[in-house]
Amino acid sequence: MFEQIYTSTKAVRFESGIQPGGLCYLASWDAFFLLNFNKVDKVFRDGTQISMGNPISGWAMGNRQGGRHCWFPYSISPIDCYGADEITGQYNPLGILNPNWKIPAWRAGDYVDDVAGVFLHSVSAGLIKIFRLADGYEVGQVLIPSGPLYDSIAYVSPGQAFAFDKESGKVALIDYLTPTLLWQSKVAPFAAAAFDCRHHLVVTLGTDGKIRIYLCTPVPASLSAPAFSPVGNPYRLAGKKVITTLTGDMGEPCQDYWIHWELLGTPPRGSLLKDKSKTDAQGQAENFYFGPVDTGGEETIKVRVIV
Repeated sequence: MFEQIYTSTKAVRFESGIQPGGLCYLASWDAFFLLNFNKVDKVFRDGTQISMGNPISGWAMGNRQGGRHCWFPYSISPIDCYGADEITGQYNPLGILNPNWKIPAWRAGDYVDDVAGVFLHSVSAGLIKIFRLADGYEVGQVLIPSGPLYDSIAYVSPGQAFAFDKESGKVALIDYLTPTLLWQSKVAPFAAAAFDCRHHLVVTLGTDGKIRIYLCTPVPASLSAPAFSPVGNPYRLAGKKVITTLTGDMGEPCQDYWIHWELLGTPPRGSLLKDKSKTDAQGQAENFYFGPVDTGGEETIKVRVIV
């Protein structure tokens, strides 16, 4: 689960209800675009809310590459997808993002990357399909085990996006160019969610109107027992690489945590190269053990997270 670092004291008002996928981070504002059913607001992280006028009747919002958004006229099918003005947030009638084909199926909160030229559509439980923006040809899909029908897909970085589900709070990080599921995590259930790509934060709007901010580093839940790697050590000595893996409660890797290593025994048999090391993008921290080749190794090494 992601670590929550902030809850606003102010409550955002959305009496008419939030449209599906109706919260988007706009990098040009460094704030959030909130689409109610009968009004449009700019929302800041502390819950401050500024009215931006009325929404266009019959239109819904999707996320777009680079901390932007786009518009879909949901009263028409198949549809064109329109870019949005980065100052007003309203749609640009001349900015059709799919001029050569019309999107046959879509959901509010779907995602457009007009730089990579793809459109991401949440189809069914755990399934996100990827279409080429130029002609609508399906180029891939990401299947997320035990995943729900995600409410929105938001830009994270080039080629990567978060899929959000409001009822369960599940969050899935996908690489849509590969395409693969990188990992899953979760936050508390919410009414709407967005990703702040400038500060690398997950931001949710709760049903109570409170803004909640989460770090994208999962809270550690499990540290594996040290295990020897079949890869030899680079020091040309009698020894082996030893690895431990730190994960969250959904098995997601926990990056950039310091791990303390300790060799047990009275006296300890052998030695370790380092007394601490940091986890990488896969949640793994490594060390090198030098000692008698007949020792089990795993039973003699203790690891713990430095907090």
